[in-house]
Amino acid sequence: MTEKDLFAPVRELFVKDGYCVNAEVKGCDMTALKDDELVIIELKKNLTVALLAQGLDRQRAGAKVYVAVPKPKNYSPRKFADTLKVIKKLELGLIFVTLRENHSFAEIAAEPEEYFPPASVNRKKRRAILDEINGRTVDMNVGGVTKKKIATAYTEKCIHIACILDTYGEMSAAELRRHGADEKAYSILHFNAYGWFKKVRKGVYGITDKGRRGLLEYPELEAYYTEKLLGG
Repeated sequence: MTEKDLFAPVRELFVKDGYCVNAEVKGCDMTALKDDELVIIELKKNLTVALLAQGLDRQRAGAKVYVAVPKPKNYSPRKFADTLKVIKKLELGLIFVTLRENHSFAEIAAEPEEYFPPASVNRKKRRAILDEINGRTVDMNVGGVTKKKIATAYTEKCIHIACILDTYGEMSAAELRRHGADEKAYSILHFNAYGWFKKVRKGVYGITDKGRRGLLEYPELEAYYTEKLLGG
């Protein structure tokens, strides 16, 4: 069992309640957003002090925070009562995940109290999380996964530009924007963080071989944007 196994049941729990769920957002395993309500969920194999401390740190984003762990074997509400008191005292929520071969599911064992003391909310951190969520169109990440490429909002903008260049050929940032690229297309091309683009002549850019290989690393996003460009 890995933290990755917890992701799907927890995601289903929040999606059913009308939340937009994303994985691996600014260091958070999962986020769930509904209207202006931001929820952060951390997935772990064990309920530890380190996990609770991580949950407290996430509260600084002005979010409701849950920790999600596998439901203990031979779980007893009476035996777990003291642990639950500590979690509630910390104003964290708790989610239990029952892992079964044919039907895994998540259940909320404790709801977090609202945690919005204005003096302690890190508004910059909250804004960064919301910007990342809103900057994603197709979220193909899975929470709790390590040593795997994460498609951030910035990555997605680069993929979109690379798809345009791969489909229509060399063009300027202004032309890219007319094809739907991000308004910061020039900045993305100029800094070229991934080495996917090349300057062909003044103001005109193309895609590199590394860029084409990069698209292959994100097949779902490449297919999404290519189909969109071709009118699919």
